[in-house]
Amino acid sequence: MRSTIGLAAVGLGAVLLAQEPQTPAPSHVEGPTFRVAVDAVRIDAVVTDKNGNIVRDLSADDFEVLQDGKKQKVTFAQFVPVSVAAAAPAPARPLKGAPIVGAPPLPAAGAVRREQIQRTIALVVDDLGMSVESLYYVKRGLHDFIDRGIQPNDLVALVRTGGSMDGLQPFTTDRRVLHAAVDNLKWNAASRSGVEAFQAVNQWMTYDSHATFTPDDFTALDSFRGQMLAAGTLGALNLVIRGARELPGRKALFFVSEGFRLLERDSRTNTITSAPDPRVRGPLDRAIDQATRAGVVIYSIDARGMQSGALLASDNLKAQTLGLDTGGNVGALDETVRGKMTERNEMRRDTQEGMAYLAEQTGGFAVLNSNDLSGGLQRASQDVRDYYVIGYTPETGTFALKGKSPEYRKISVRVRRPDLKVRTRKEFLGVSDRDESAAAAIPPAQQLVNAAISPFTSTDIALRATTLPGYAPSRGLFVRALLHIDASALKFVSGDDGKATASADVLGMVFDRDGTEVAHLSTAFSAALTGQAADDALREGLAYTLRVPIPRAGPYQIRFAVRDRNSGKFGTAGEFIELPDIGHGAFALSGIVLRSDEDVVAAGTAEGDRVMISPSQAVRVYKAGTRLKYACEIYNAGEPVQLTISVWRGTDKVMSSPPDTLTPPPGQSLFFSAGGGFKLGDTLTPGHYVLQVAAATTDPAKTGKVGRAAQAMDFEVR
Repeated sequence: MRSTIGLAAVGLGAVLLAQEPQTPAPSHVEGPTFRVAVDAVRIDAVVTDKNGNIVRDLSADDFEVLQDGKKQKVTFAQFVPVSVAAAAPAPARPLKGAPIVGAPPLPAAGAVRREQIQRTIALVVDDLGMSVESLYYVKRGLHDFIDRGIQPNDLVALVRTGGSMDGLQPFTTDRRVLHAAVDNLKWNAASRSGVEAFQAVNQWMTYDSHATFTPDDFTALDSFRGQMLAAGTLGALNLVIRGARELPGRKALFFVSEGFRLLERDSRTNTITSAPDPRVRGPLDRAIDQATRAGVVIYSIDARGMQSGALLASDNLKAQTLGLDTGGNVGALDETVRGKMTERNEMRRDTQEGMAYLAEQTGGFAVLNSNDLSGGLQRASQDVRDYYVIGYTPETGTFALKGKSPEYRKISVRVRRPDLKVRTRKEFLGVSDRDESAAAAIPPAQQLVNAAISPFTSTDIALRATTLPGYAPSRGLFVRALLHIDASALKFVSGDDGKATASADVLGMVFDRDGTEVAHLSTAFSAALTGQAADDALREGLAYTLRVPIPRAGPYQIRFAVRDRNSGKFGTAGEFIELPDIGHGAFALSGIVLRSDEDVVAAGTAEGDRVMISPSQAVRVYKAGTRLKYACEIYNAGEPVQLTISVWRGTDKVMSSPPDTLTPPPGQSLFFSAGGGFKLGDTLTPGHYVLQVAAATTDPAKTGKVGRAAQAMDFEVR
């Protein structure tokens, strides 16, 4: 395919790619550290007037703090602004298998600096306590919230309580990562809930002429299992809270669940027991205390929506008679139905009380009995806003002495001004936080891992990653990665031979959609430069190539980190990719190689590397009027392929080509190369753009189905 198309700056709006650097809101101030220590206790509080508006002009003299009912000395009160915009209209999300239309997905937000983050939100899906029915609606609500409720400077994670907490720190600013995590949610066979929100009734009453037999009573066993799974849920919450502790911004946890029982009922009398079960109360108290220390507000959302408790078609009330005529006691059956409805409503209230208690103790609230799960998430999101950090000096005896058991300390906050409402956390455990300054030094290898998995991009060394997915029959799926390193940020050490040498460690980590590490590459390089080579490296940067094997099809995050051995500085980068199941016949495109006519590219010889990449392709910055060439590979095309290219700026299409028909060469239906060229308009407006290559082909089996695939590559015009 050869096409030359002049690009004109026609119809360009103000929409820019999300890859452009973001600047923090002028009013943003990174929140103070939350601490529970002998010298000071710091808590957060939201203050509103009678109309629900945030009050912003309070000082320490306006607050009154009570600990265990006793007045404490307030030492400071700092107002921390958080910008939260109204929910945006939900963009249309194409269905699987639908034609590829419209703008390509925007790339990730690019370099995200710690000071830019205003909110850190953990979306915790309790798959240890969720039915199949609820999970369907939860996934719909989460997709909608990710599209409409997340702000550009939000750091967000989606975590399953029944999933692994190892590997990648799940917090990200990339909506594509979050959507992939939602798509991966599946019902957990270990869940304390089954197909529906309530356990189906399956009652068999068996009679004979001598005695009445009833099935074995598994109530006690079911109760024990529910308590253990609830403890697992709360333990997972604890780990998520601890992971968010050092992250910036206003921190919140949205807990989506069918709830847990804080108080158990006696199966014989159907009355509440006098004390919470210690298997649940212990993890619950620890989660609340960790949230207090980490400054995390918890919001609970009931995934069941509105429930009447009425019996359904799946319930089975049946009397089986063996040698005895019962006479058909209809009144007894009615009483049984009413009893089962009462049990279900009591179970719903009991499990909601556990969720409400968890939220209220941390300064949040519970969203209950609502079929609009996305709206509940939006309501919680709108509440994660401007707040005060209040510090006070605790009285003597607040913290337990060595060898003594600590006690929970109750907190209440009042405002001396009339008609103002305060919402804050309610308690903390009388144990001082660990002194972080006394922590042992982290070894360099672990520093490199920490940098790679961090949600923030380190800018000490500018690092850019270009990832090109591909496939080779003998090796399977892989990603070609090109790292571009800013050589001017490296520390060169002069040697006796007159050469200046820089040395760096390189780490690549691949994580699947569960956050589990599936590939790990670590290496090192040294660059010894003299004369013109040194000048070129300082001007153009250094390029380092990697070939990363991928175990199976699916979405992945690839994270890279570089550490300068001489200076100890870091650079990090990350990419999100989705690899189709090419080995099992999926029609697909490889990554796009984009270059200008001036680039000199050698032909590839290794299998799967017929298209080679050069250092300039890691930067992809061109002048208006430049002629560009692109190349890719097409997989599993048994029939002719219709290939179309288009160039976008945000959601505005600035160029498209007519479809070009490509016929697979004889014997190369598994994969073959394609490419073409186009010219940037001489007056093209500077900015960020995306090249999209879209392909379509009919099914070789003549089923009438159309296979569609697309890939995108961003570039900049200066």
